[in-house]
Amino acid sequence: MMEYMEIIADWRLLALFFISALISLLSGATIATRIAAVQTKKVATAFAVYNIFFIITRFANLFYLPYLGIYVDKAEQTNNFAVLEVQIRFIIYGAALGAFLGWLLLPTFVEIYKQAIMAIDKYKSMVKVLLLTLIYPKNWLKVIKCLKKPSFMGARLLKLDAVPAGFLIFNVFATAIWTVGALCAIYASALNPEFKRTAVLLSGLVNSVAAIFFSLIVDPKASLITDNIVKGEAEAKQIYAASLHLMAGNALGSLLAQLVFIPGAALISETASILGNSEIAGNFIILAIFNAIVTLKSSTTYSSKISAVITKRVATSIAIYNFFFLLTRIAQQIFAPFIGTMVDAAAQTQSLSSLEAKFRWLIFGSSAGGILGLLMLGSFVEIYNKAIGAMTRLGSLEKLVITFITTPSAWLKAIRCIRPPTTFNVKLKDLKDIPKNFLIANAIVISFHTIGVMAAAYASAAYPEARGVTLLSSVINGGATILLSLLVEPSVAVITDDAIDGKRPISQVYSMSVFLAIGTIIGTFISQIIFIPAAEFIKFCSSLLSLI
Repeated sequence: MMEYMEIIADWRLLALFFISALISLLSGATIATRIAAVQTKKVATAFAVYNIFFIITRFANLFYLPYLGIYVDKAEQTNNFAVLEVQIRFIIYGAALGAFLGWLLLPTFVEIYKQAIMAIDKYKSMVKVLLLTLIYPKNWLKVIKCLKKPSFMGARLLKLDAVPAGFLIFNVFATAIWTVGALCAIYASALNPEFKRTAVLLSGLVNSVAAIFFSLIVDPKASLITDNIVKGEAEAKQIYAASLHLMAGNALGSLLAQLVFIPGAALISETASILGNSEIAGNFIILAIFNAIVTLKSSTTYSSKISAVITKRVATSIAIYNFFFLLTRIAQQIFAPFIGTMVDAAAQTQSLSSLEAKFRWLIFGSSAGGILGLLMLGSFVEIYNKAIGAMTRLGSLEKLVITFITTPSAWLKAIRCIRPPTTFNVKLKDLKDIPKNFLIANAIVISFHTIGVMAAAYASAAYPEARGVTLLSSVINGGATILLSLLVEPSVAVITDDAIDGKRPISQVYSMSVFLAIGTIIGTFISQIIFIPAAEFIKFCSSLLSLI
């Protein structure tokens, strides 16, 4: 017990404990999105506001995971992995504390969401709202006045009010797995130093299981409840009951994460060894094609906005996009470890001369996927329209997926959704109706996000003396996510909501989607230019982290 207290007395570990709590607290705040969306009837904008909370968690991650990598280095040097396990378990308890606080602060988060939605609707810009909030002290008081005493907001624990219990149970297990995904990978990288980069990038192996639960079961059911209430087809009390129990599930799941930690680390360690001895990573052409497919899937987000306006079911459209995003995430989690394996092999043989060329082929794969995404924009809109109608009829996304897989006639319906390439008659002159800043920001975001993992992996091989470099992919991807959440998604949400409310013609949503798709292609070409500078920047961040 005394030894345990000595370990956790490290002020840096205590800082990581509280950062973990903050990340868990703000991640759980997404649940308040549903209530705020129902109360304001601004569903797309409500989801965009959540990204304010997500930004803060991304900032925290920039320091949280890379700094934990230094503890891994110490464990390897001292061969004392028991201390590292205690340190990581302490951080998991921090996540549980944050989830519990999020449960208590649910009414406060709902009020913050409502105020932010109204402000964005007024000023049409997330950046302007944040600047006005920071600059004027009177706006600080408005935020403080959002504080509400803990309450269940009229709902009662264990009384579900016709809310299905199944997806609430899945939420508990998904939260447990999600809490420890990256932590399992970090611990596995210490146990298996020969394939440490592969192990770190396998964090998605654990997280993708949680993502399946969230994107296929939890989020779609919550989205259907939200849309049904907004359209007057269900009682509002259902969203309060669902939110209360989802928050409680987050707290319980964070505690259960302690049981998942060691099995998850063992699974990642074993998988890293298998991948490290495979031959697939050596075939970068296959990986480039795979990367094209990943980019193609991620580009379906633009189609989802058009379908949201056509069907007027925004939350359901977002839920179905999240399923496509889930497939993209799983593909990325398969793709990323092979990058790590490729770099591990190059580092062991010191054959770095061809590594840059291979990465540039992978980036070219992203460009090809972006071009395919633009050409298939019309097809994906039709697929979304059919999927939204089917999900509304069947009542859940998992039923939709099972029906599609087991019904051959559904395959024919999907094939019939394929349309010739189209830009929906969008012309260059239509740019005048769309804000330019967020379109430019979208291309920049894509350029960063495309090379985040690759730049960090390349830097780890090029600069082996730098510590925790692979974990610093969050510096690039985190920066891209922050720009996306501040500059792109709020404008997309406002245009979408305005079109649904009849304040804008639907043609502007078509224009926005087409120009965003073109921006994806441009962004991947910019990635070729910034690849090496990004690797150098990651090395600099590693040096700065070591000084801290």
